[in-house]
Amino acid sequence: MRFAGDALDPDEISSILRTQPTRAYRKGQKYSPGPRSPEVIGKTGIWYFSTKYSVSSKNLAEHLGELENLISPFADDGRRLRELRDVMGRKNLQAHVTCFWRGIAGAMKPSISSAVTRTFDRLPADIEADFDTEES
Repeated sequence: MRFAGDALDPDEISSILRTQPTRAYRKGQKYSPGPRSPEVIGKTGIWYFSTKYSVSSKNLAEHLGELENLISPFADDGRRLRELRDVMGRKNLQAHVTCFWRGIAGAMKPSISSAVTRTFDRLPADIEADFDTEES
């Protein structure tokens, strides 16, 4: 999941979500895109959280559940969603959820439930699904 925008303050998103991002930087801030890459300057602000290391399962639903709990935890009464929508509106930020899945040839591709889609729509966050299988 990522939040993006020129006025993004990574600390503000971290404070609302009560977690640290996998990567974050402000527009104009230097950051290293990888261990062997030179520093670059952020063209826009980014707050990015990956479930790759926090969810050990390969089940897509569990990864999406982790993101749902991040933005709308149980018994929160929608507070985080409201705070995120407020900051997104004030700072013209966008939210995106990107799902990657690769299966063996002939495997049935996973689906994203309508309940999960509704949760991210309430933010709003678009969902990009990159599902692929090996060639047979």
